[in-house]
Amino acid sequence: MFIDEEHQTNSIKEEISKSQDDKKEKATKKERRPVFNKPQNWGVFIIICLLILQILMSGFQTYQNIRQDIQRSQLIASVNKYTANADQLTTQMLTDYKSDVYNNANVNSTEKQQVMSNEYNFMALMLLAKQNSRLLELLSQLK
Repeated sequence: MFIDEEHQTNSIKEEISKSQDDKKEKATKKERRPVFNKPQNWGVFIIICLLILQILMSGFQTYQNIRQDIQRSQLIASVNKYTANADQLTTQMLTDYKSDVYNNANVNSTEKQQVMSNEYNFMALMLLAKQNSRLLELLSQLK
């Protein structure tokens, strides 16, 4: 039942070599193991991907809003220009009417004044109809 010294050193060497082999195997397994093998790492990866996607979507939405604001401002400028032109035309029609009816030597009767008045009223109504349809068309483009 006595263990000789040589046998004891051999068993110690074997244990040491086994433990070193185990450490080497664990080290090679750790090296081979992918980074996203743990569930925590996958969760972090998914959260990072979702955050990047959220940032991209937010940037795209901001770009769309800026583009829509530019289009709206151009449309509003167009409407303002159109209404200014229509106002100028209406004022010009009123001036022309006064000069044609009251300051014209050829219009010497009330009947002629009424006829010319009806003609200018008809032109003014046509102008208003065109103006309204154009304004509705421009405003319908606003979303």
